[in-house]
Amino acid sequence: MNYRILADLVVFLHFLFVVFALFGAFPALKWQKTMWIQLSAAPWAMAVDYAHRPCPTPVEKWLVQKEGFEVGRGSFAEHPMLPLVYPDRLGNSTGIILGTIGLLLNVGIYRNILRRSRKNILE
Repeated sequence: MNYRILADLVVFLHFLFVVFALFGAFPALKWQKTMWIQLSAAPWAMAVDYAHRPCPTPVEKWLVQKEGFEVGRGSFAEHPMLPLVYPDRLGNSTGIILGTIGLLLNVGIYRNILRRSRKNILE
């Protein structure tokens, strides 16, 4: 089995999750049903940032090892998307800052959604 392809797919899905957790409230402005998915993704991503949980995920590590590379070395680790998903110098304070930015962005957007919903109900 080609674990490299699976590893790349998992990294890509991880990247999409990070983007959705951060910016997924924007589609909720138009499609409110997406809000419920994003409201579960965003707190998870922020909790990972605040707790400074290790990345890559266990699935990604397993796939890299099955491909025959050490975690953090080899062709998988040279994937161009990896620096976006796993910044090398992401310290505790940076994780807290990123989590707070995500929190404030999402709270602001959902506040707007709630305000519009209340306005529509009152009209």
